[in-house]
Amino acid sequence: MINKSNLDLEISTRLYLLIFYMSRKTARSVNIRRLRQTRLFKLVFIVIILLASVYWLAQINSQSRSLEVIFCDVGQGDAAIIKFPDGRLIMIDGGPDGSVLKCLGKNIFFGRRKIDYIILSHYHDDHVLGLPEVARRYRIKNFIYVPDENYSAPRDELIKYLGKQQSQITKLTFQGRLDLEKNCYLQFLNPAILKVPVEGNNSLVVYFSCRGKTFLFSGDNEAKVEKALLASNFNFSADIFKASHHGSKTSNSEDFLRAGGFKTLIISVGENKFGHPSPEVLERAQNMGIDIRRTDEDGTIKFIIE
Repeated sequence: MINKSNLDLEISTRLYLLIFYMSRKTARSVNIRRLRQTRLFKLVFIVIILLASVYWLAQINSQSRSLEVIFCDVGQGDAAIIKFPDGRLIMIDGGPDGSVLKCLGKNIFFGRRKIDYIILSHYHDDHVLGLPEVARRYRIKNFIYVPDENYSAPRDELIKYLGKQQSQITKLTFQGRLDLEKNCYLQFLNPAILKVPVEGNNSLVVYFSCRGKTFLFSGDNEAKVEKALLASNFNFSADIFKASHHGSKTSNSEDFLRAGGFKTLIISVGENKFGHPSPEVLERAQNMGIDIRRTDEDGTIKFIIE
């Protein structure tokens, strides 16, 4: 006679052994799958790291040779970046809002959080409002601007941030020159030195020469400043001219365009109620054989100089 308690014990023992065997087999199978998945993950991760390293090195290698001058598409406003092969950055104006940050993010080396120079042409909102946003996110080493007794909230906000960063601030009363490397420099001229009557559009004239290419930035300067430049000994002949005042007919006179010998006219412009750029200026430049590039049509415009 079979003892029921013994039978129950035997069945329980066999069932336990079966469950133990199946669980071991399942665990081994799961561990193998996990191991395979882990190995696959590691392989994919290594491939991604290798590809990223190749891209990173390619970026460094390309930056070791090329200098770039970038005219940012910031809508109705001005903002330009000069990017040197060694990573140095110079900004000329900052546009009307934070859209300049997008231009910086797309065009500077990943992880770069320092700007060597910011140059402000004048205090109109479409040139200065983006700069406090830049100063919040980047370390600014130097700031160059024309002193003005008129109150400017965004300028003062910018200077407040720069004070916290202990940036070097230069008030350009007359003119100056900044040597950047051999045969590469920035030259500045304050229209006040030309005895031009003080007016809100008066802007710092910035001339950039490097590697055989020349650029002229004239902010919102109008015809009276152009006439004064024509009568001065300041060299403003350049390959590329950032059109004054977004291509306004109150600037960009025929005499000035002809004397400058400009090959390309960059018009930094967006949707506006002022009629910028003036059809008259466009026709004038076309008749003179000057190539016209517009940020509202071409987006951000970049010149790469080897």
